[in-house]
Amino acid sequence: MNTVLAFDLGATSARGIVYTFSSGCLEEKEIYRFTDYQIFHQEKPEIYWNFPKLLKEIKTIISIAAQSYQIDSIGFDSWGCDFGLINKEGELVMLPLCYQTMLFEENLHYGHDLPPCFQEKTGIANASINTSSQLLFLKEHYPDALLNADKLLMIPDLIHYFLTGQVLAESSIASTSQLFDMKQQQWSLELIKKLALPPTIFSTIVLPFTKVGDFKTEKYSIPIHSVIQHDTASAVYALPTNEDTNYFLSSGTWSVLGQKTECGLILENPLDNQYSYEQAGDGKVLKLQNLLGMWFIEEALHEVNAKQPLTIQEVQTMLAENQPLRFFFNNQDPIFSNKGKFVATLKKYGEENQFPLLKTASQLFLTIYQNLAFKYAHVFTNLMDKPSKTIFLFGGGSKSSFLNQLIADLTQCQVAVCTSESSALGNALAQLAALNFLRTRDNLVAVIQQHQPPFYFIPTINKPYTTLYQEYLQFTQQ
Repeated sequence: MNTVLAFDLGATSARGIVYTFSSGCLEEKEIYRFTDYQIFHQEKPEIYWNFPKLLKEIKTIISIAAQSYQIDSIGFDSWGCDFGLINKEGELVMLPLCYQTMLFEENLHYGHDLPPCFQEKTGIANASINTSSQLLFLKEHYPDALLNADKLLMIPDLIHYFLTGQVLAESSIASTSQLFDMKQQQWSLELIKKLALPPTIFSTIVLPFTKVGDFKTEKYSIPIHSVIQHDTASAVYALPTNEDTNYFLSSGTWSVLGQKTECGLILENPLDNQYSYEQAGDGKVLKLQNLLGMWFIEEALHEVNAKQPLTIQEVQTMLAENQPLRFFFNNQDPIFSNKGKFVATLKKYGEENQFPLLKTASQLFLTIYQNLAFKYAHVFTNLMDKPSKTIFLFGGGSKSSFLNQLIADLTQCQVAVCTSESSALGNALAQLAALNFLRTRDNLVAVIQQHQPPFYFIPTINKPYTTLYQEYLQFTQQ
């Protein structure tokens, strides 16, 4: 029997899950999950990660797990872009900046004027949340932090450092930074110099499946391995398929729609600037579009719950009881991304475009869900050379049967809903591969299929929404 501990750190919640592998079968046991590790600045529109709390919770979970299991390995995956700075004494220079800081209206401009070579070399489009943009923000607002920094470490690598003392950078999480050269598979010294940063703050790139070091206490010493540390790539690694090319939707706070394919197939053609290109961690490349997704639902729930208690389960019931609503908005338009202002902005936008007034909670949520489905369908249509048999769907948003079925109907592809803990599962599988307990992709897929086979939504003919989708396309393309 082999046992690994997978930490999946999300933007709103984190969890530690023990996976036990025996006789080709995988069992999981969540130790616990925790939330509230963001700190909001009292005077400025800035959000930080409470890294001391994050590290304390991680150590507590390890301690609890080690009391009941003989842990063979620990691995960490997380959201992309964010990082911590440590000084020569090995201390945090400041709390890590949260990417959500860069979504405030006054910060949206950071990074948008970076020269084309940033996207050409890294495959990552200019955006305010990128690591490169956050560094520009720090240079303007906190220059001393950068002057005092000895190393820059992405969030999983920062955790590795404080648990093992090792300073390394895993390739998939590094590739989210807009500073990782896609062809050279290394940090881009050219781009780093354009930001006037010392190259020495960037550490050695390692591949997934590498032993980083050991977490040692008086009672135990547990190896830590670099897994596929970007949570999206980790979840894609856990898809139950052997196909060379596949399509997926990570449905969480962010919606990440994409295609996983061979690196050579991507690099032999000019990169399409409407997509981002990141390392899949297993030698392949992810061609992605990043969109705000369940963030809109979270914002709407926060607004509605201020007046009436409403659960996400009750929202799903509402959706099934309503007819399609002719109200369209483009969820990529930055006017809708201001935290705390989304619902008011949407209602004002509706009035300006003579859409129906959103008087009820059901109308509000239906508008969001149907527009998400419309956007997803449009992206997948452009992404696929020909209709795919299957779109794999995972993440917290996959719990909405209404959304899943609507995606299937609009794309005419079956939607395979995988485990909502796909990132943690991919994390565990990568550890088992690093330990040589899983030797081939065939072995891995067999384990996934046995552990939790996907649930399928089969496309139907849905004339009301198909007709409305065509109107959506005409409206958004004006």
